[in-house]
Amino acid sequence: MQNFTLHTHNNELRFDGRASAREMLTAAQDKGFTTIGVTNHLIMHKNLHFDAAKEPMFFYDFKKAESAYMRHIEILENLKSDFKINIKIGFETDFFQDKDWRNYFEKMITRLPVDYLIGASHFLKSEDESFIVNIYHLKHLETPLEAEVLKGYVINHLKNIEQAIRSGYFSFMAHLDYCTIFNLAEDSSYDVYKLKIIDALKETGTPFEINTSGYDRIGRPHPAPWMIKELSQNGGLVPVVISDDAHYPERLGNHFDKAEALLKELNYTNRLTVDMLKKPC
Repeated sequence: MQNFTLHTHNNELRFDGRASAREMLTAAQDKGFTTIGVTNHLIMHKNLHFDAAKEPMFFYDFKKAESAYMRHIEILENLKSDFKINIKIGFETDFFQDKDWRNYFEKMITRLPVDYLIGASHFLKSEDESFIVNIYHLKHLETPLEAEVLKGYVINHLKNIEQAIRSGYFSFMAHLDYCTIFNLAEDSSYDVYKLKIIDALKETGTPFEINTSGYDRIGRPHPAPWMIKELSQNGGLVPVVISDDAHYPERLGNHFDKAEALLKELNYTNRLTVDMLKKPC
């Protein structure tokens, strides 16, 4: 069974984990993991729709965001000497296509001393990114989105994942069908966009994760098994890694056995290893 975890969170600097960095590192070491990757969220955009008081890990201001990320890295670096477990530092990065975002991000990642980045998308957005809302916050909108508008935003979300893959920024991609947690993009009319995501992985050779948090939320991993099967030919067309997306110490390694069984069933042998992580450049 995979003996490392590369997608974890903590509550330092008011990130959305439910335990301190020290508590998460201690738990991973006690569970016998050889490596833990710490990947709090990197979320910044000038048009984010959110309550700053409730979401301190979201940033309008890119420079403030970078300062927070640097402080977080320093916290982790200062903890390394207290542990025997190999500690990798990264971020789960919400990708955006906006020119200003990409220009700043490409410069920022040359300054952040991180080991790797995970690509992700947690947001619905208009095509021009003038409106961006975290999927989790849809229920808090003062005026609910009309059905056709919502569908267009969901399609934009899926297209954004494809573009994140093609950007080349990331060591691997997180929970490819994250939006299905919220009962979005579940009918077959969205499959064409999911297949484009799969094609982008194949064409770029970008690894992806099986995110086991889905077993608790909707009874299956992310992405759905049919998407994993599409990538499983010849032992796996791109590398795959199992991720717990742990926000609590007790969820480290959660359901790894189920994910391993699924990969065995599909004869998916092409696995992402720690030494395959790439530093941003």
